Amino acid sequence: MHAGPPKDAIKEIVNRCSELFGAIATEKAAIRLVKSESSGTIIKCRLDQLDIVLVTIALTEPSMVTLDMSGTVKRLHRKLVLYP
Repeated sequence: MHAGPPKDAIKEIVNRCSELFGAIATEKAAIRLVKSESSGTIIKCRLDQLDIVLVTIALTEPSMVTLDMSGTVKRLHRKLVLYP
């Protein structure tokens, strides 16, 4: 969950990740926007870089919240609809 447009949120996550861990780690994480609705946004990243992405999301300004994680995007699509 975040405030503002989803593309701005993704840019903020990528920029903050680059500040914290460097450009190479950010490229390895492969952070991508999958889907956005009014209740939240689904982003995709590489599993081996999940720790740095979660740290980055927690340390963004303005703050963002991770509601759920899943191994498949299909399952998150269903969960996104369930959150009001």
